[in-house]
Order: sequence, then C-alpha cells, then structure tokens
Amino acid sequence: MTKHTQYRANAANSIELANRASSISDKGRLLELAEKWLDLADRAQRLRRGFRPSAWQHPLLRSKLGDEKYPDAE
Repeated sequence: MTKHTQYRANAANSIELANRASSISDKGRLLELAEKWLDLADRAQRLRRGFRPSAWQHPLLRSKLGDEKYPDAE
C-alpha cells in the first residue's frame, strides 16, 4: 500500500468517526483531521509522480546508497 493510499484511508476513518461522534466540536475536529489527511495524500501522490526510479540506478548514487532499491520506487 502506498503512502497516499494509507493517508486516504486515514481520512476515510476520520470521516467515519466524525459521523459517529455525538459532539459537534468532536465532529468538526475529526473533519478537519480528515481534510489534513487528504491534503497530505495529495502531496504524497504529487511527489510520487515526480519520482524517477531510473535516477536511483545511477552508478554514483548506487555506490553511495548501496545496491538496495529505493523503498518507494515500486
């Protein structure tokens, strides 16, 4: 599961909790939290789109970082 997918799931959970909350202030806080999760998901997705796995295969980077793949490359 990618980061942005996890963040969207957290937003959905926050909305679900807001629907079950009895206090108006709790609902508001949970909906604000959901909005923040969605903002973070959008950011993570934009960053992932800009990621170029081939750059991590450059010999100079591999010599510094080792032969392991970059964790979010897949």
